[in-house]
Amino acid sequence: MSHINLITTCTNGKHSNSCNSLNLGDYSAGKTSASVLIHSWCNALKEALEKSAFISVEDLYKGGHWATAKKIKNIYPIDLWVLSAGFGLLNNKDKIVPYQATFATGYTESIPLYSNDYPAKSFHRTWWKEITERSPLKSNHATSITMLMKEKPWEYFIICGSPDYINAIELDIINGLEYLKSPRKQLLIITSKKINNRLGDYLLKSDIRMAEFLKCNMLMLNISLAKYFISHFNDGSKEDFSIVAHEISNQLNTLPERKVIKGIKRNPEEVEKYILVLLQQQPEISATKALRSFRDSGNSFEEKRFRMLFQSVSASNV
Repeated sequence: MSHINLITTCTNGKHSNSCNSLNLGDYSAGKTSASVLIHSWCNALKEALEKSAFISVEDLYKGGHWATAKKIKNIYPIDLWVLSAGFGLLNNKDKIVPYQATFATGYTESIPLYSNDYPAKSFHRTWWKEITERSPLKSNHATSITMLMKEKPWEYFIICGSPDYINAIELDIINGLEYLKSPRKQLLIITSKKINNRLGDYLLKSDIRMAEFLKCNMLMLNISLAKYFISHFNDGSKEDFSIVAHEISNQLNTLPERKVIKGIKRNPEEVEKYILVLLQQQPEISATKALRSFRDSGNSFEEKRFRMLFQSVSASNV
C-alpha cells in the first residue's frame, strides 16, 4: 500500500518552551502594506531561527487536534505535515521558533485581509505563496504542497483543516495535482465547507452530525474524520481514496440530525462582564476555553466578536 502524507492545520494553542514568541500582530498593526508585511515577517523568521532557541514542531502545538494528529502518526505509517500560517508547510520533525500567526480572522495575529486591494480572502493565497517560497526551511524539505507532490508523485495525500486554511492553500493544491500519477486515487481533502470547483471531486465534507459519532468536539472534527478514514483505508484492500471516501460519505450521511440547543443571546456588556469574572477566577484561561465555558453555560454570542472582547478585557485586566 502506498505511503500517506497527512497534512493538517496548525493550532492557535502553542507551547513557548520559555522562548519569546514571534507574533504577527507586532508587524501588522496600523496601515502596513501587504508587501512590507510579508517582507518583514519572513525576515523576522529568518533572524529568529539564526538567534533563538528552538522547539520541535512535535512539541510546539497543543490541544486535542494536535494530540489526535500525533496519535495517527504513532498508529499508522504516515508522514505528518503542518499547514502553518507563519512558516508555510512544516514537517512534524522540524525545529522552529514559537510564533503566533493564523488564517482565521478576528485575532491580533490574524493574516490581514487587505480587502481594498484583495477581494475576499485572496490575500491569504498570496501570503501562502510568498511564505512557502521564502521559507527558511526550504533547504530541508518541500515547503509547499506543489513541491511535495512533485517529489512524491506516487504517494497519497490527505489534507484536512478549517475552511480558512483550505482557502489559503487551494491554488497550491491545484498546481500540485499535475504531478500526481492518479489524483483521484491519491488525494483527499477534509473540511466543513464547499471548496473550489476544481477540487470538489476530492472533498470529504465534515459536518456537525459526525462529532458524536467520532467522539470528538468540533475543534477536532476534521482530524478525527481523517483518523477514521485512514483506519478504514488501511484495513481494506482498496488503494483508491475516492472509493473509500464514497463509502464513508454514504455511511455518515445516514447519521441523524444533531439536536442543537440554542443558547440565550447576550449583548456585549453581558459578555464583557462574564469574561471579567472568568478571568478573575482563572487568570490563565485562553479565549477558546473561555468561549467554550460561556456556551456550555447556555449563552450565545458570535465567536469572532467574543474573541475580540476577550482580548480587550484581558488587556485592560493586566
